[in-house]
Amino acid sequence: MPAAPRIVCKAGPSLDSLSPVDVNRTALAISSSAFEGHVAVRLKDYRGPAAQEGTYERQPQDALMNEGDTWSISFEGRFKADGLTADDVLFGNVWRKPIRDFLPYGTSAALRFVRYMDPSLECDLYADKPWALSPLFATLQYLSAKPLAAAEPLPTFKPDTFPEDVAPLLPSSTPPPADPAARRSLFSKADARRAVALAPSHLVRGDFSHGFLAFDNLSLALPGGLKFKLDKYWNGEPVVFSCQRRAEPGKDAETFFVVTFELEADEGGALPAGTKEAAEGVADAQEEVNEDVD
Repeated sequence: MPAAPRIVCKAGPSLDSLSPVDVNRTALAISSSAFEGHVAVRLKDYRGPAAQEGTYERQPQDALMNEGDTWSISFEGRFKADGLTADDVLFGNVWRKPIRDFLPYGTSAALRFVRYMDPSLECDLYADKPWALSPLFATLQYLSAKPLAAAEPLPTFKPDTFPEDVAPLLPSSTPPPADPAARRSLFSKADARRAVALAPSHLVRGDFSHGFLAFDNLSLALPGGLKFKLDKYWNGEPVVFSCQRRAEPGKDAETFFVVTFELEADEGGALPAGTKEAAEGVADAQEEVNEDVD
């Protein structure tokens, strides 16, 4: 069986300011006027860049949150933007170029599953600059917070397991959610998100992780037998996970941090994008997705 494409991972405060991530080992420090903290990426069966052959770490050094997880983006830091509430902070995928010609048949079913898991998701995959974003507090698998004076330095960040606890952020009239599922349900409501003010005196920690991606063959497998070979449908640009501020109409979003993944050929160099012909049934998929979005 041919080896899976190599993965190049970068992160930073914006897409115009990225640094390589030491996947599975150490967190990357990020600092801007909007966010200060650390971001870490863990991927099971990770295959790094050709230039790092023999030196990258195949498996996470720190435990993932759940036994079945295959990847994680985790962070810890303080949001520094003024007037911020939990309703203002979004997390998800953004693209700079269209992806509509690369979406596989079955996109509609995949989108239904994702929306079942995350009812707060909003998206437009057929825009010239596609996006799929959810409120951060309603989509993360795990989330915690604790007070930390704005003048205090950030603690060392170790990307491993941690307990769910958002009580320090909640108004006194709001009982703390019993578990992550209850927290996601609570913050699926805009009023609950707007009641949570975020300040530099809050140290927020989050983990976005799943078990649907297999990096040994770069495939996405969802319940019900739906499976995609992701490199076949890659459009040639990085896959971007963005934590960003909810944008005002007609304005660009302010980013807190971004994590990007690019595919690299076995011998190094950019992996060629897939083709429109490879995405068999694109027109049917577009019609189905548009029906779901409506």
